[in-house]
Amino acid sequence: MKTTNKPKKYIIQLKDDSKSSLTKAAKELSLKITSSSELSSKVRAQDVLDSGNGLFLKNLGLAIVEDYEVEKLHHLTNASSNPIIYWEKERKFKPVTELDLLDEMKININNMSEKIAQLKELIEANNRLNINKNLTWGLNAVGIELSNYTGKGIDIAILDTGFYKDHPDFVGRNISGKSFVPGEKWYLDGHGHGTHCTGTAAGSISLVDNKRYGVAHEANIVIGKVLSDSGSGSTSGIIDAIDNSLEKGHNIISMSLGSSVKIGEKPSPIFEQVGRKALEKNTLIIAAAGNDSNRPSLPKPVSSPANAESIMAVAALDEALKVANFSNGGINASNGGRVDISAPGVDIFSSYSKNGSQNKLYTTMSGTSMATPHVAGIAALYWEAFPNLSAEGIWLKLEKRAKQLSNQLYRDIGQGIIQTI
Repeated sequence: MKTTNKPKKYIIQLKDDSKSSLTKAAKELSLKITSSSELSSKVRAQDVLDSGNGLFLKNLGLAIVEDYEVEKLHHLTNASSNPIIYWEKERKFKPVTELDLLDEMKININNMSEKIAQLKELIEANNRLNINKNLTWGLNAVGIELSNYTGKGIDIAILDTGFYKDHPDFVGRNISGKSFVPGEKWYLDGHGHGTHCTGTAAGSISLVDNKRYGVAHEANIVIGKVLSDSGSGSTSGIIDAIDNSLEKGHNIISMSLGSSVKIGEKPSPIFEQVGRKALEKNTLIIAAAGNDSNRPSLPKPVSSPANAESIMAVAALDEALKVANFSNGGINASNGGRVDISAPGVDIFSSYSKNGSQNKLYTTMSGTSMATPHVAGIAALYWEAFPNLSAEGIWLKLEKRAKQLSNQLYRDIGQGIIQTI
């Protein structure tokens, strides 16, 4: 069978977002570049790119071009008078979920002394948490029972695999969405990962056992499908969705996705600009630190885009409040790839999609993917409590009020475990 390769996309960073720079860039690239301000339900981003034109994301100052000559991009970037200062080939992204946790536990099953020590830590941690059996362990750990806030009126944008809109726990909720994956609906979620993350950030109570699993249960839910039903996505779709969120003025963007980076690799200037532009427009981007580690022997660096300084990176904790063995750490901290904060991320119960691989309404998952929406939901509570604060102000409060954990490295858990208000 004959196969055709998908066109390659390149993300271009301009010196500034002025009209003159855009015009000059279009001339140098010999392309028509359409601004995202011209997009509509009838004119989609992919339609522009499919026609051989470039797309300028006006809120981010970035352009997307498709199937361009790499040699010419090299030449243009090196020209002193050119408005293009940086470009990169788009990355592939995937849900940040620890699927190999069970296998790893089987491998370590003979190490009984370690398991006994972990059980002791778990018992001690549960004693400290003042457990409420009507809450998931994650909600107990972040102190949700002590909060009088619900996230009411705050927009949380979940950029993931979509959402199962027919889930019975979300009847009557304010939910909107848009798909940035051609040919796939945002409201079906054929994967399930996005529905799980949405449930943790902004779900409520399970109709099955009346257990609460969601943080900001009155927040406005905004879904951006940037990962396909098979669990993959790319830079262009993600930044297109972020640009859309900035245009709509969403308070919080939660991204439980990542692309692995190497030790010593610097953060992408593209996502650093994205995060900085978001903060300027009063939007806080929160992203998963990634699951590439095999602790304690082999911690790996924070993934992209969480490794950007202007994006909050979230590590995962287990039920004993220890860094999860898969959770990435600040190995590249000197280059910007640090962990900012941590949250529950092992054996997290939440909503799921009937269209997903498990074909059910609820499931338990592990990963920094599961930690990230805990932080996004709590950020909504803080914004409800402090409506006049900026995105940077909310970030600082989240870090300042985090609970420090003993015998843990800052490199691995940042300021500590997130706490509600």
